[in-house]
Amino acid sequence: MSFFVGNWVTRLYLGAVLVATAFMIAAGPAVGLGIAGIFLIALTSPVSIIFAPVFLLGEGWLTGPMMVGSILAGYLLNTVLINMIVGEIGRVRSRRA
Repeated sequence: MSFFVGNWVTRLYLGAVLVATAFMIAAGPAVGLGIAGIFLIALTSPVSIIFAPVFLLGEGWLTGPMMVGSILAGYLLNTVLINMIVGEIGRVRSRRA
């Protein structure tokens, strides 16, 4: 679990995703995707962009689970990438010191 909230950059990213998710949920399904949903898709891109057009165009029962799945997959992939980048930066800094 500490891998997903291991450093401050990852914690800030998690906070941004949670705030965008809260705004999207608070807007309700009657409003539609809205700015918060688009911001959430942008935060979790590039993975969520793959499923975003299907969510934006579809109106069936599968659109909700696809949206949740694409956002979770995007968040997990981006978290791994952020941790790898921050880890490499830390290694480079420790070698120079």
